[in-house]
Amino acid sequence: MKSRTISEVLAKAEEFEEQEKYEQAYECYKDAYEANKSDEDVLSKLAICAQTLNFKDDAVKYWNLLLSLNPQNHLPYTQLLDLYFSDNKYEYYMTRAKLKTLEGRLEQATSDYKKALSNTSEEELQIKARYLLAQTYEILDKSMQAIDEYLRILDYEHNENVYGALAKIYYNSDKTAAVSVLNQALEQYPENQMFKELLSKIYMELGDYAKALDFSTNPLNTAKILLLQENNEAALQILEKVPAKEKNTPKYLALMAEYYYNTDDNQLALEFVDKYEKVDAQSPLVPQMKALIYEKQENSELEHFYWGKFYLKKGSLDLALNEYLNAYSFNKTNTDIIKELINLYIALGDKVASIEFSEKLVEIEKDDVPTLKKLVKFYEEEGYQDKMIQYLLMLVEINPKDYDAILRLAKYYESCRQMSEAISLYEKYLKFAPTSEQRDEIDAKLKLLSSSEGIEEEGFLDKLINFFSKK
Repeated sequence: MKSRTISEVLAKAEEFEEQEKYEQAYECYKDAYEANKSDEDVLSKLAICAQTLNFKDDAVKYWNLLLSLNPQNHLPYTQLLDLYFSDNKYEYYMTRAKLKTLEGRLEQATSDYKKALSNTSEEELQIKARYLLAQTYEILDKSMQAIDEYLRILDYEHNENVYGALAKIYYNSDKTAAVSVLNQALEQYPENQMFKELLSKIYMELGDYAKALDFSTNPLNTAKILLLQENNEAALQILEKVPAKEKNTPKYLALMAEYYYNTDDNQLALEFVDKYEKVDAQSPLVPQMKALIYEKQENSELEHFYWGKFYLKKGSLDLALNEYLNAYSFNKTNTDIIKELINLYIALGDKVASIEFSEKLVEIEKDDVPTLKKLVKFYEEEGYQDKMIQYLLMLVEINPKDYDAILRLAKYYESCRQMSEAISLYEKYLKFAPTSEQRDEIDAKLKLLSSSEGIEEEGFLDKLINFFSKK
């Protein structure tokens, strides 16, 4: 092998296979594997060759090695099922369960894990099957079944991963049970930092700050607990010692904001919340902290405004709407509030309310072109021409070269038989509009209008233009 490359060895192995000299081919594949144990293609060929020679144990070994390199590869599972079927029902059902998990058939996978359990009395193998079964139940959101399997494992042995999995499940449903499990876990694994921190977090949420401090191993978590106890100076001493690289993290910035909030320095509290927002703009904690600060300042307008933002980020649209309306009641000229209400009503599917606040917005921000165009479109669709014209005139006042608004006004005046206004607007349209087929049509229409102002029959000019355009 030393004098030959892997490709040469593989070529020789394939030559032996063509000659049905499988034992020689097998030896070549083994040499290639020893030269590169991470080559999936070599492992696959080696396993297939072992199966051809009926070297079942070797084939099982190599297929499992291939799975350890690439657990997403379906081929080893299908081959192992054939190899295990007659001689090893436990591994057969375990392999089939894993394949079904890979294919997303989780309910069927749980059935196969149970069949694997019924086909072995070995404690170690039962633990392995129960652990995978419990994990599958978790994915299926069957927490009680997962808990039962994890507890059965603990009947056999103390298992660090099982304690952790149980604690996380209980954390979401029964914090008292989570505390019990974590205390048991720490008796077996007293140095486990994850168990200590999770236990500290739960005690903090339960309001037992003394115990939370006992189990806290992270300086920032300790500072958080001290701030909850309003032991502000002790918390600050910890925060001041935080390494410089951590001082731009969301957690540190939030804690500094909380410290200044506790000590009634609202300006600095807001500054740290703004810094927090720059590194994590999507966090609902940002508007929540601002709402609390403005509440302390007795600024009801901004308090309700930021509670609105908080509920919006949490996906509670009805609660957000209530807060924004409260904020609006304190200041009906705050366009930020009005814009939030417009967007929220759109999200809630209340088009009429959205338009109502859009009108309030352009009364204040008279040059808001996108909102004015939205209002034009709405009133045109609803058939309220007077309102449509009102907003078209505002658009032209903002931008005298807005040829689209000019054209729509011209057509309106023409339909009302106000020909002098229509002609004037068509002339402006031709002055500003880019070259297009429509521009040419308007040019033709203007020429006819200018020479036919006395024609009263509605639509006559358009019919005439269409007639000549067919020639």
